[in-house]
Amino acid sequence: MCAVACGALVFFPLTAQESTSEAAASETATTEVATTEATTSETATTEATTTEATPDEAASVEASAEESMAEGASAPTAVSVDELDDYEAYDGGKDSDKKKSAPPEIGDTRIPSKKRPKTPDSEKVRELDNADTENSREKNADTLKFGLESEITELLDTLTKNEDVRFTEDVYDLFESTKSVLVREKALGYFAKLEDPCLEDYAVTILDDPYDEKGSTVSACFSYVRAVKTKEAVNPVLRLIENENQDYFTNALDTIGEIGGDKEAVYLADFLDREDLSVAQRQSLVRVLGKIKATKTYTKLVELAKDSDENSFVRMYAAEAIGAMEKDDAVSVLSELYEDTDPNLRTYVVKGLAHFTKPDAQDVLIQATRDTYYKVRLEAISAIKEQNLQRAVPYLIYRAKNDPERVVKEACYPVIATLNTKEGNDYLIGQITDKKVADNIKGKIAAALLVENNAGESEILALAEECLKDDRKKGLRYTLGKEFAKYDRSSYADICAKYIESKDVSTIGTGLDIYARGRYASVTGAVQALADKYDPNAKTRNAMAQKASRILGISEEEAEKKAEAAKASAEAAKTAAKTGAGSQPASAATEPASAPTAATSAAASPAE
Repeated sequence: MCAVACGALVFFPLTAQESTSEAAASETATTEVATTEATTSETATTEATTTEATPDEAASVEASAEESMAEGASAPTAVSVDELDDYEAYDGGKDSDKKKSAPPEIGDTRIPSKKRPKTPDSEKVRELDNADTENSREKNADTLKFGLESEITELLDTLTKNEDVRFTEDVYDLFESTKSVLVREKALGYFAKLEDPCLEDYAVTILDDPYDEKGSTVSACFSYVRAVKTKEAVNPVLRLIENENQDYFTNALDTIGEIGGDKEAVYLADFLDREDLSVAQRQSLVRVLGKIKATKTYTKLVELAKDSDENSFVRMYAAEAIGAMEKDDAVSVLSELYEDTDPNLRTYVVKGLAHFTKPDAQDVLIQATRDTYYKVRLEAISAIKEQNLQRAVPYLIYRAKNDPERVVKEACYPVIATLNTKEGNDYLIGQITDKKVADNIKGKIAAALLVENNAGESEILALAEECLKDDRKKGLRYTLGKEFAKYDRSSYADICAKYIESKDVSTIGTGLDIYARGRYASVTGAVQALADKYDPNAKTRNAMAQKASRILGISEEEAEKKAEAAKASAEAAKTAAKTGAGSQPASAATEPASAPTAATSAAASPAE
């Protein structure tokens, strides 16, 4: 007999007696035809469709069942998944004593509603306007509206890199009207960076039927839904995984790793036992199972990670996934794996251990800073920062002083600054004030300290003043100036003024950048004085005066009027000077004439 629910059927073998009863009943009942399709050599996925059979079809099914019984086989019967606990389905294949989870049915795609971009944060807009020394808003808006494809795509790259939210409406309107595939893809990248869901409807529509689209467009849609966490994309992406299209499989897996949940973890778990996946697909699958915390696969992943004959990347991703699942015994498993001779595996073991703050896990992280492979050390340093593991500071200071790899040394500076211990801060400040330390190292340490702003500010400002007096240190001067320009801190007002007072053009420009960020009232007069020198019609423009003018928001028209007025005033002064000189020649001549006379008289007196 057959039971049907939600269109999903599961098959159990019948005994001979049950089969005979079923065959007799089929003469008067609707026959349900079930089709079983093997998906791998070890795992079978059973699907069935319920149809109302014709008398001939019913007879054919009966004959087939009788023939199978004659050969000692059992006729199948369908049972609804609702009749089973926890969606467990009996596997009628060669491992019929085992049960496996039936994957959840993939539902229909729901296209998100159309929407405009999010309203940009006003504070973010203000910061962007202040930092925009070129006053480029109008120019960029015109480029998006009227520019060539190459101009638009170049601009979109810049806007994306800078996370410039001021043009969301312009880019959205461009996306809606453009016929350029490349422009659409760049716009997807822009809104992905901003995590703005305004293009969800387009992206989900493409992923629901990607086969006639350019591969780059489909990839852009994958990246977009990952960035904005579009849940409506889950079903179409799962279908792409199910269809096993090589063009989309890995991208689809990665996307489920970002937007999937428990149900998708159950669905993907069955893929782990498949033998028809390529090595690359297995690598992606294992990594994704960790991301979505598919704990059902934990035991299998431990086996993969421990298997020295397994592909190295599969072992690596398995180790990371074990940690991501955060099960209690994972620390002991990973600690054991850390002793493996494969340095790449150890790197991913550290990634896995980073999920745990237990002392035994942190002990391994600290020991990993001494690993012979530099990438393991780098991963350990990163994990120490994420866990705010202050007791690791002495190890980091040692590495900063003595590590043979420069990249490891430089990775230690910002972590020591973040951990903010007296020992760590004293070490970093000591590097800033030590005359023997190279300027490029001082620049990196200064940057690390300024980000956290916990210590070393006065020493860094003093270092900058020293650099302003010594042109041999221009490189460090510019480096420090660029760091000051990242922050709006009143304590930077004086150093900003000193940069602007410099005679070096690049130094002045850096000072203007510092001012543009902080808008320090005490420095505005100096910036205005510089802006007053800007003449748009001059044969040779004063670049710094132009930059100052733009920072103060003075338009080209205003600057031109000011320049004309200044010229007129200068001409008037010159004319007045000439007029004044011409109206006083008599008196001016008389005074000198009388003076010699007096002098002559005075000189003549002695002669007399």
